Formats: sequence, C-alpha cells, structure tokens
Amino acid sequence: MVRAAAGEFKGLPGKDVDVTIPLRYDAGMRLRYRLPCVMTFIVAGIAAAEPNVPAGLPVFKHHSIVLDYKDLKYNPCNDVIIPSVIRTEHLDKPLGRYYLYYAPHNAPGGICLAYADRLEGPWKEYEANPIIRKDWPPHYSVSHVSGPEAVWVEEEHELFLYYHGENNVTRLASSVDGVHFQYERVAITAAMFDRSIEASYARVFRYTLPGRDNRWIMLLMGNCQGTRNIYLAWSKDGRTWEPRREPLLTPPPGTSQVAQAWYLPWQGKQYLIYHAHEARDKTYASLHISEVDPAFEHTRHLGVFCDRRSFSPDNVAQMSPCFIAEGNRLYLFTNVGPRLNQKIALAIAEIP
Repeated sequence: MVRAAAGEFKGLPGKDVDVTIPLRYDAGMRLRYRLPCVMTFIVAGIAAAEPNVPAGLPVFKHHSIVLDYKDLKYNPCNDVIIPSVIRTEHLDKPLGRYYLYYAPHNAPGGICLAYADRLEGPWKEYEANPIIRKDWPPHYSVSHVSGPEAVWVEEEHELFLYYHGENNVTRLASSVDGVHFQYERVAITAAMFDRSIEASYARVFRYTLPGRDNRWIMLLMGNCQGTRNIYLAWSKDGRTWEPRREPLLTPPPGTSQVAQAWYLPWQGKQYLIYHAHEARDKTYASLHISEVDPAFEHTRHLGVFCDRRSFSPDNVAQMSPCFIAEGNRLYLFTNVGPRLNQKIALAIAEIP
C-alpha cells in the first residue's frame, strides 16, 4: 500500500511496460518501468471515481501547490490557471532551468511568467509580470488575454507562445529569451470552425498526421451553442493553421463541457487527457482520458484519469493538465480549486 496526500490508493500487481515520451517532454527518451494496473482512491471515507484507464499509465500523487495567487505581486483576480511548463536550455540568458507560463482567467488577464531550477520549485514570480498584456498597440486592444501555451520551434530557433484574447481569437507571439516577445499574428479564430463562437485554450504539439505535410497539431476549445468541445487544427510552420471544422471530442457521458486537451502518446497508442465538467453540477471537474486514432479523426472515452478528490477531499475541480518528464519522474501541473479562484498544483508519478 502506498500513502497518497489525499488518502490511500491500492494497486494490483504491476507489469513491465514500454513508454515513449515525445520530444515535448524529454528529448524523446524511452523508459521502462513498473506501475500498478488499477488504482482506487479512497478519500475521507468516500471513494473517488475509479480510473478506467489502460494498464500501465502513470498514477500521480499530489506533491504541492507550486503557485498561489496570494503570494504574487501581480494578482488582479485572485486566480491563476493554464500552466505551460518548458525547459529553458534553448533560450537566451534564462532566469532558471524551467519557465512556467500562466494567467488569470478574467479581465484584465495577462500572460505571466515564473521560473525555477527544479520542477518541484520553489517557483519565483518574474518581477515585471505580465509579460503580455491585454493592450498591444497597434496589434490589438481587448478586455483580457489568457491561456498561454509555449513551445520551442527548432526550425525558427524561437519560442512560440499562443494565447487568446478575446475568447474567439488565438494569437501568436515569439521570443528568443522567453521573456520579451514580439507579436506575430492571429493564429486561429472561431470562424474557422462550424457554429463555434470561441477558439481558445490551445495546446500545441509536434505531431505529423498521416497523409498530411504538417509538423504541428493544435488542440483547442470551441463553443458550439453553449457546449465546449475540443477541436483540431494543424500547421507546418506553427503560424498558419488549417482547421477541421467539426469537433474532435465532445463531452463524454455524465459531463457537460470539455477543455484543455493534452496529447499523450503511450505504448504505441494516442491518448487525450483533458478536464470535463460534471453534468449534474458544472462546479465539479476532473481529468478524463480518451483514446484517439493516429489520424485524429475518432475518439473513444475511457473514463476518469485523475479524480478531482485525489488532490484533496474537498477539491471541486482539477483542470488544464500539463505534463513534463524529468529523470525517473513524470510531472503533472494543473490548476485546482473553485473556478475563477484557482492555484497551480503539482502531482508526480514515480518511474522506478
């Protein structure tokens, strides 16, 4: 039996599995390790939803709150969300080994930066946040900007940072140091998708779709008649994007909204990890998992990947997953707590 922060979890005997972690995580390293096949969380005498995921996927243990709005100099909304964590080895004069981009949800928002030498922290707030504001003359003036997503583009030798503002536009800025950015362009708009009025909370991954001449895919949230779905777009250069107009993933049974999908290739299969709001009460949100085919045309819901109560017995939401590997650990950053009043949390899966 292993002790977890929010209670106990019991595992069946493990088995050897091969894991391929993509370039985004740790230079394409290949690992072999043992993990329990099935986990059941027991929290405060109430069983959290049992993950219904393939054997061998990592099981995370809550580590800490790594970013609390109460400790921040720039804190317009008592809220921090959408962690995007990168290594800084390619950046000019990095402040630390890792950068964490984040933002408040509501106006005025603002894309912010924290840095650290260890993924566990301590994370230090950049002194001049926000690094991207809601007004960037002559390019735009909006009510807020939020939803940062940072990826290193080797062909450009630049960091691309995607963010939205307003909710119907995803924008792109670039940087050589990860701190000072130049505006690039509008990357995606809601008009590129059928019946959607939003195009926000993008995640971007290096992946070539079969039969297409692309290097990148974007998973983003759209809003079709009040229902948030996950949509797909692809690009060769990270600047100009071609959309698939219909949703890739819709809310699974028992949920009402989905957002913030993360692409996780594992043991030769493709998975999406995302948060979904419960249909009975949208206050509650947990991380779910779906399998997707290599062409990103069909998805199959597998169940709950990480129940919100695995963080703490009274936690109402766990959202916006961001994974990064380091050594024999896989790190999961999320925002937790009540929507519009959240903090950034870290959970870790050990890889013996």
